[in-house]
Amino acid sequence: MNLDPESRDRICRRTRSFYIEATGRPASCTPQVLFDLRGRAAGQFRVHRGHMAIRFNPEAFVCDWDTHFPDTIAHEVAHAAVHALYPGRRVRPHGAEWQAIMGHLGVAPRVRHATPLTPARRQRTYAYICDCTQHALSPQRHALIRNKGYRYQCRQCRGWLRPAE
Repeated sequence: MNLDPESRDRICRRTRSFYIEATGRPASCTPQVLFDLRGRAAGQFRVHRGHMAIRFNPEAFVCDWDTHFPDTIAHEVAHAAVHALYPGRRVRPHGAEWQAIMGHLGVAPRVRHATPLTPARRQRTYAYICDCTQHALSPQRHALIRNKGYRYQCRQCRGWLRPAE
C-alpha cells in the first residue's frame, strides 16, 4: 500500500520533533525514517552497526491514520530515545524508561495496535489430529514434536495430538 508524499513528510516531521523533545539532541541526530516495513507490525526501531533507523508500515497509516499518527510514531521514537539516553544499559523494551518517555511525549504507553494488517507471509501448517478434531500446528511446534519429542494435548478432549495421515 502506498502512502502519499505529504503523509510521509508529516510522519518524518513528527518523528524528528518527538525525538528532539525526548532526547534534547539536534535534528541531525534523528534516526533515519523508512517506510519499508511489511507484515503485522506498524513500526520498528533498529540499530545496525551504530546506524539508527525507524521503520514504518505504510499500510498501518493508510488503514487507520488517526490511531497510528502520532501513537505509533511516539512508540518507535521512545525506543530510539531509550537507546540514545541509556547507552550500554540493558533496559526492558517496554520498561519504565520507555513508559516515562511515552508519558513525556503525551502518548499512552500502549504496546500493541488493533489495526488488521496483511501478514508478511503465509506460514505453512502441519495437520495433527486428536480424538475430537483436526489441528493446524506451526512449523516450530511440528519441529519440536519431530526433533525433540514434545507432546501436545487438545484443550477440549485432552487427547494427545498425533500426525494426521
